Amino acid sequence: MIYFDNAATTYPKPECVYKALDKANKEMAFNAGRGSYRKAKEVSIKIDETRQLIADIIKADKNNVIFKTSATSALNSIILGLNWDKGDNIYVSPFEHNSVMRPLEYIKQKFNVNIIVLPFDNRSWNISDDAWDMFTLKKPKCIICSSKSNVTGYKLPISKIFKEGKKYNSINLLDASQSFGIDTDITKENTDFIVFAGHKSLYASFGIAGFIKLNNIDLETIEFGGTGSDSLNLNMPEESPNKYESGSKNTVAIMGLNESLKWLQNTNVEEREKKLTEYLYDKLKNIQKVIIYVPTDEKKCIGIVSINIEGYSADEVGSILDEEFDIAVRTGYHCAPFIHDFIDSLRFNGTVRISLNYFNSKEDIDKLIEALETL
Repeated sequence: MIYFDNAATTYPKPECVYKALDKANKEMAFNAGRGSYRKAKEVSIKIDETRQLIADIIKADKNNVIFKTSATSALNSIILGLNWDKGDNIYVSPFEHNSVMRPLEYIKQKFNVNIIVLPFDNRSWNISDDAWDMFTLKKPKCIICSSKSNVTGYKLPISKIFKEGKKYNSINLLDASQSFGIDTDITKENTDFIVFAGHKSLYASFGIAGFIKLNNIDLETIEFGGTGSDSLNLNMPEESPNKYESGSKNTVAIMGLNESLKWLQNTNVEEREKKLTEYLYDKLKNIQKVIIYVPTDEKKCIGIVSINIEGYSADEVGSILDEEFDIAVRTGYHCAPFIHDFIDSLRFNGTVRISLNYFNSKEDIDKLIEALETL
């Protein structure tokens, strides 16, 4: 199989990650913080080391690295944990995922807040200057943006958006599920929370993700249970990370993440993805019936390319690639409710998404191009 669904989950993982997962299952699958025996202590030390590796990426405090089971869980913890009042204005981009939009819809119905989509030009994909006028008229309580679109690979102008929002003391939440650990542009400047997903850009397994709390914004706890500490107290601990981490941690997945983070320190994933994306664009442009969803400056998109083929629905193309050529792509709407109207792909029932990773090759792309040329 030629695999081009890396925006959903990177595959394959580095060999060192597979070895770490196997070893962890056999030798480290114990509850951290809940045993006085040697192995439990070893697991606790390894988890603490992994927190530090995450924190080091943006020079944060390791105690503010919160582990969750998925980026969706992390986003829910933040969005449902913030204090909302009637009439609050929450700004999002047209590129957001339903892991952002569905909890926001719940907040909207419960607290009667306003969800406002930031205006982007649908040719250049640049954010409109009208956005700053909107901030003046309707001051942002919170801004939530992806670092990179899971549909098109577009890198949003996060620094500009968050800097403008901070003029109004906005709470800025960055969903970095698609790029944390490989995108050198991600910083903590003007950012209050960063969400990461282990099984995507961090090249780890399912079951480990989380968020980094960068400022002194307190979150209400939305999940309660054992933490392995202060067990006679019926209230959750007040200190981070224990306040936000209840239940047994996925120690096996954390061991895999530990190894993938070390691998990423010595691997330039971003540069390889850039080169492969450029190569893919050049090849796709030579196929007459292909529609490529890209801004005027295509270099703003990295690692993910959405296309359609005239005369076919997105799902039809995906089925042909799978059944006749053993090529895996993602088709449909990709859990992104606004972007398909923005890029005009509704008539194809979404897009054919080709998402690359470090382990793809030009030969993989050539085989994809050969398959598309038969349509």
